[in-house]
Amino acid sequence: MFAGGAGAGHVLTGDRAQARSYRVMVRVEVSPEAVAFIQAHGGRLWVWAARPRMCCQGAPAYMHAATDPPRGVSGFSPAPAAGLDISFRAPAGRLPDVLEIGLRGRRRPRVEAYWDGCLIAL
Repeated sequence: MFAGGAGAGHVLTGDRAQARSYRVMVRVEVSPEAVAFIQAHGGRLWVWAARPRMCCQGAPAYMHAATDPPRGVSGFSPAPAAGLDISFRAPAGRLPDVLEIGLRGRRRPRVEAYWDGCLIAL
């Protein structure tokens, strides 16, 4: 958990084919350093899980985060937290108990997302 920038967000999930949706709570925690970085880069963050392109079946989905919209990835739902505009794409309707956002790197800082503390979507 990150101290300071915690907030709760709503993530919308649902079956688009039947045009129904429902609200599910996911707690979003953002470190103060990540909040400052995201705000300095426009105040928006996209978070999603994806499997490696060149791997065998059964590979885990790794968490990704970016301040620019990712190419070729859609289906994001809002998960506002800490005054930020966070868009989250949950894999196969699963949700973490806590979606953590942190900052990594000193020379080239970047935002990272963690699914219940892990870089792998469980």
